[in-house]
Amino acid sequence: MSLADRSSAQVDEGRLLVADAASPASPVDAKGPQHPVFARLDGLNLSLPVLAGDATIIAYHPLGDERTVALTPIGSQINGGVVSRSIGRVFSGESSTRYYILKGSGRSAADTASVDVGAPADAPITSPVSGVVTGVKEYRLYGKYDDIQIDIRPKGISGVTLSLLFVKDPVVTIGQTLDEGKTQLGKVRAAQGDLGERLATLTHDSGSHVHIQVTRDLLE
Repeated sequence: MSLADRSSAQVDEGRLLVADAASPASPVDAKGPQHPVFARLDGLNLSLPVLAGDATIIAYHPLGDERTVALTPIGSQINGGVVSRSIGRVFSGESSTRYYILKGSGRSAADTASVDVGAPADAPITSPVSGVVTGVKEYRLYGKYDDIQIDIRPKGISGVTLSLLFVKDPVVTIGQTLDEGKTQLGKVRAAQGDLGERLATLTHDSGSHVHIQVTRDLLE
């Protein structure tokens, strides 16, 4: 079953975001790698799904789905009263990313169960992992917002699916092999309704973003 088939409470990340503090000018160094590693899934690296120069924010938050797999952020947390001691060196080496961890009420999963990567509408989305496309699905979020969900089986990890939401104009098909940081998946969808409102209070733009989460596959 895809994320799009579940209740809206399980993918309602737009309403989880809270304005803890203003977003920095950029969460990554635009002069560094175009798709830097920004998180890990177990031992697997996840590359930024948008160009470094397009990224406006990296914001982790919990979800209500207990099958979600927690991500491990890389870099410096800059909100909620937690500031990494390496904040003065955030643009050096592996710690060149700055991220938020945002709380959500009534959510049982880990605080890093999902991540929103902000970027302007129509910015290209690149696969954050190498793997194989297992789903490209059009659906209506909450029955009113058009969206596309892309599911990926990551290379090197079994039993999980990495999903990207808030995608438009997909350019991949089921069964296609993907290269981390190289294969384009589609474009960032413009923020619809109130889905980008709270993120916009941090980024001071429309709040457009791509949403990423990893879930354990259902046993047959």
